[in-house]
Amino acid sequence: MHILEDPSELSARARDFLHRSGRRQRPSRFEVPIELWRARDRHGVLVPAPMDLVVRCEGFERRFGGLRYEVRRSLVVDGERWERAYGWEYDHMGVDTRAWQDPGGEGWYFEWIGERVSKPCRDLLHTDGSVGTDVDGGSPYLRVAPSIPHLIESHALTDGVATWRPWPMGGAVARAVELLDGLREVPEASWDSSRWRLSETIAVRDYDSWHRERPSRHVCVWSRDETGHRQVRDALDSSSVPSAGR
Repeated sequence: MHILEDPSELSARARDFLHRSGRRQRPSRFEVPIELWRARDRHGVLVPAPMDLVVRCEGFERRFGGLRYEVRRSLVVDGERWERAYGWEYDHMGVDTRAWQDPGGEGWYFEWIGERVSKPCRDLLHTDGSVGTDVDGGSPYLRVAPSIPHLIESHALTDGVATWRPWPMGGAVARAVELLDGLREVPEASWDSSRWRLSETIAVRDYDSWHRERPSRHVCVWSRDETGHRQVRDALDSSSVPSAGR
């Protein structure tokens, strides 16, 4: 059953996000028999798509095919608040769907549309259920999220805090975050490379960059209401760093 018809595996927050923002369009279809689908093995040779790849692609189409939604994001860039919305499209590429054997591990992965922005990378889905990318259109599979439900949960939080006050990214806020009390991890939206922590008035996301050779950790903080703003300011003061957001 499609995720919009049965979102029971998602949190109440993510279900509300899909109810507000989600819609379904007719997904792309394979225009050749699925048994004629070809994928490139680790040597670059075109071979018949293995059954686990076929099953994963068909399952993706049944559960998520045609899903559309927009994710609002807010940040502080050069001292100015920045807010935009990005569209996501849950479709494979139809007859042009490309697939590869994972050269760094077990399984296969195929391309899907994903985020509708100009980008040098491909959005990919692995037979192990994880969501990934190849960053520059030619590098090996890089795991981004453990599953599509995890990705949707993270998008729901990103969208939900977009109307809150974003604080400048950087070492000052990252150090101040350690002094904040009452933050609880959100496991359904978190994984090893991306973690969400939340209270009634503060949201924190720390995540890894996608750079293979020079990885780095980024911290984003949002607050709402004067209570949350004051908590962040006090944490900045206590960490002996001038508050760029004051």
